[in-house]
Amino acid sequence: MSKRFMLAACAAACIAPVWAEDVTEADRSWQGELELAYLIKRGNTESDTAQGKVNAEKDGVKWRHTAKVEGSNTQAEDATTGDKVRTGERYFASYKLDRKLGDNSANYLFNILSYDKDLFSGYHYQASYALGVGRRWLDNDRHTLDTEVGPGFRSFCLEPETSYTDCQSTEDGAIARLAVKYNWNINDGAQFREEVTSEIGEDASTVRAETSLTSRINGSLAMRISHLLKYTSEVQAPAKKTDSELTVSLVYSF
Repeated sequence: MSKRFMLAACAAACIAPVWAEDVTEADRSWQGELELAYLIKRGNTESDTAQGKVNAEKDGVKWRHTAKVEGSNTQAEDATTGDKVRTGERYFASYKLDRKLGDNSANYLFNILSYDKDLFSGYHYQASYALGVGRRWLDNDRHTLDTEVGPGFRSFCLEPETSYTDCQSTEDGAIARLAVKYNWNINDGAQFREEVTSEIGEDASTVRAETSLTSRINGSLAMRISHLLKYTSEVQAPAKKTDSELTVSLVYSF
């Protein structure tokens, strides 16, 4: 049942952009960012960490599309054998479609599909779909502030498997999704972002908080310092409930 639900949600999210577009919407172009970071540690600790992110948005008259793809991989040297072993592997992807409720309206309807795979989180992956209502409280050249609330469905894969989708043991249930997104254009060369998403379920609740400060180098390149915090109320030992990472990266805008 959970697989059929997730497949139906995925199909709806993928089909929506096709029927959503009209002539006016098609004139609006996509804007995006490619973010890359690589960390090398040598000496007492030897490890290599590679991270990549792609963020894209198309903000039309009636519809707003937002897509994210992230990946992170860490390898470290085993102190006993000297071999390189994987100590971190994480992937995240989401697609959100907003339907604005009328011209110049601050209210909108949203639906979002997300997939989070973290091999060191105590779960193999979690996938969710939610829909609901949102409101843009601030909308000017300097500030935007959105809040969202709505019901959804989430599927946890409890047992590590080799597949990215199949799972022999799942934990499925309804959730309530709460989200806040704030953007502050400090000046022409600096930008602050904060995005917090919480999925509250009967078996477990999760929080994903992203904070970043971006400083532009030139028209297309920028440096960014960002902090990602992930919290899961129920995890399998020996995983910890809270996981965080601090990153300094190079960003290319397109």
